[in-house]
Parts: sequence; C-alpha cells; structure tokens
Amino acid sequence: MNTKQAIYLEITGIIVAAVLAILCGFIVIMFSSEQPMEAISSFLGGPLSGAFNIGTILNKAVPLIFTGLALSVVFQCGVFSMGAEGQLYVGAFVGSLVAVYVHGLPAWILLPLVLLCAMAGGALYGAVPGWLKTKWDANEIVTTLMLNFVAILTTSYLVNNVFKDSASGGYARMHYVADGTKLGKIFAGFPAHYGVLIALLAAVVVYLFMYKTRSGYEMRLVGKNSRFANYGGISTKRVVIVSVMISGALAGLAGIVEILGVHGTYKDNFSSGLGFDGIIIALLARNHPIGVVAVSLFYAYLQVGATQMQVGSDVPRELAIIIQVMLVLFVSSQAIFTYLKQKSALRQKAVN
Repeated sequence: MNTKQAIYLEITGIIVAAVLAILCGFIVIMFSSEQPMEAISSFLGGPLSGAFNIGTILNKAVPLIFTGLALSVVFQCGVFSMGAEGQLYVGAFVGSLVAVYVHGLPAWILLPLVLLCAMAGGALYGAVPGWLKTKWDANEIVTTLMLNFVAILTTSYLVNNVFKDSASGGYARMHYVADGTKLGKIFAGFPAHYGVLIALLAAVVVYLFMYKTRSGYEMRLVGKNSRFANYGGISTKRVVIVSVMISGALAGLAGIVEILGVHGTYKDNFSSGLGFDGIIIALLARNHPIGVVAVSLFYAYLQVGATQMQVGSDVPRELAIIIQVMLVLFVSSQAIFTYLKQKSALRQKAVN
C-alpha cells in the first residue's frame, strides 16, 4: 500500500467514524425527544442557516485549532503533554497584562507585542515540564496535569485580588483592552474576527515546520524512535524541550486570541476546557496540522448545531458531548481494522 492509499483510507475511516457518531446521536434523539425531526433539522441545518451562525462556527474553531496544533507538535515528538489548558491561561494572562498596562504605543506595534508576549509566557510555562522530563525523567502526563491547576488557580487569584478592575462589580476580570488592540471583524456584519486568519496561518506554519524543515524531521524522528534518533546524533533532550516550548507558545496564542477576539478582557475561568479539547482534536486529526483545522471546524459545527437544536426543540445541547465521545470511540476502534488489515496482508503474503 502506497502513501496516497494509506492517507485515503485514513481520511475515509475518520469520515465514517463521524457519520456513525452522528447517527448514534440521532438514535438518542429519536428515543428521548417528542419532536425528533425538528431537533435533527435544527442540529444539521441550523449552523449553516445564516452568516451569524457560520461566523460563530469560525470563532469557536479558532482556539481549538491553536490547542490542537499545540498538542499535535508534542505528540509527534513522543511527549504526551496534557498541559495546553494551563499554558493557555498563562499566555492569555501575560498578553492581557501587556495589552492593559502598556501605554503610548501605536496599535500596529502593541498588538504584535501582545501576541509575542502571550506566546513567550506559554512557551516558558511549557518548558517547565519539558525540563523536568529531560533532567529528572519526570512523567510529563503527571507534571503537565498538575501544572494546569497551578496556572488556573494562580491566575484566578491574581485577577481576583491584584489586577481586578475596580469597576467590574462582582466580576473577576481585568480592565478592558483598548479597541485598537482588539481583533476586529473580518467583514462588517460578519461575526468572525481576524483570529481566524491567524489560526489558519499558524496551521500552515506548523505544517511547513514539521514536514519541510530539519527541526521538524528531528521531532518526528524522536517521537518514532528516540534511541535511534540519539544514535544518529540528534540531541533528544534539546528536541523535547523545543517541542514543548513551541506547544506552549501555540497554547498561549490560543488564550490571547480568545481574549482579544471574543471577550475583550481577561476573565476568570474564561476557558471552557479548550486545552483539553485540543487533546481530542490532535488525536482525531492524527496530529496532522491540516487535519487539525478540519476536525476543529467539525467540532465547532457540532457545538453550534447543539445550541441551535436546544433553541428549536426539546433536546438539550449536551447531546453534542455524546456525539463527541462516540466519535472518539469510533476513531479509536479503527486500530482494530488496522490490525485485521495487517493480519490479512500477512496471510496473503504467506499464501503467495
């Protein structure tokens, strides 16, 4: 089987898994709703029924693309990081501090500075578990999960007690950033903001880096066989730390783009598990940057469809979670088909 056939089968398998997951959701609707056809119609057609809903899909996909890319980089390097959520908070917090408290710069300088500082914050925070892994062989799953709590709780304390806007009433948030620093709408009357373009650009850059550069090749080689890579003269420790820093930078970018494009201010607990959603997206996309974009859009479509369904019928939006879980189960089960395919190929080879 050549490379093109393998990619075709991979994409076909994921599409079949998505269709089966949606069908399972429809079965749940048929048994639980008194108006199943209205619910299904709202779920499927609602997200594409107008410019507002399409723009909402794009906006919801933006942070998912960033966190999916962040985790696809470290997963390809063989580092099973769970820390995108914490890195997202740290990056958003650092970027927001710069956006709120740095004055006197024109917007065309301040905005890139905010984005770079957010990326630096996420990268430095991501470097901590990377350093612990390379120095002390600490389990990155445990360290990244624990550091998520450190980041979320620390930033929560700071925004509640040190940097809280005194005019915010009971809301734990910073001052709003200046209008010139916010990410505006791409088109008038269309809700999608410029973060969509930044996310697509990030996907292209990550693709070129991972598949067209020597550093990307080294990361993928370390992920497949670190001993062989080390024997070939590659510094696996350096590669691991660089990969977690790139991942942290992308997660930090996810956080600050969400702040500048949607909220306009840093809010306590502004993320609804975006870093954890990125884990699922990277796995479903097989860690490929282009696949991350496609899966993120599909995820956002499910979320908007679930909201439309809740408005137009008696089915709650939590149904989308059932479909997402079924999707993960079906895609994971493809390993069984891969095993059977390999057995069949070996059997055919033995006969010949």
